[in-house]
Amino acid sequence: MPDTKQPRRATRAQVRQFLEAAGYEGTPPDDLVTEYVDLVGAAGRPGLPRHRLAVHLTAQSPGWTAPALEAFEDAWRQQQQARARAASAARETAARDAERAASYVAGVWQRTGTGPTWTELGDEMGWSPALRARIIRLLAHEGVLTYSTAPRSLAAAESGVES
Repeated sequence: MPDTKQPRRATRAQVRQFLEAAGYEGTPPDDLVTEYVDLVGAAGRPGLPRHRLAVHLTAQSPGWTAPALEAFEDAWRQQQQARARAASAARETAARDAERAASYVAGVWQRTGTGPTWTELGDEMGWSPALRARIIRLLAHEGVLTYSTAPRSLAAAESGVES
């Protein structure tokens, strides 16, 4: 049974696509492609967060030198820890402010006939701009708020506010 911890081996075509995504212009020389095989393999499929991080690190590297795998893995760990902290902060904030947020949104609807923007709600609640969308999605998931793609559709859910 193969070891699932080992990164897959990237093909030369995948490395060329990766370098193009990072901003490399033209056809990369074979030695550059070889240098990036391990990083591209560790990065995973295009579009995934690990891949986007590897592209970002590559685009920032001087002279198209491949970032060391250790540096990539360290940056990935730091990014995951930051995401976990943000998720925890958003959960705590959503739990703390659920009733107040629903009351504010309901009040805006009563006064104006439309809901507040997410920015207006976040400003009123004192939420960090970096966490607003996550908090609102949590409150919607928990049945406190609702929204759609329509502008100013943010509303208090029927069951979200105790009367």
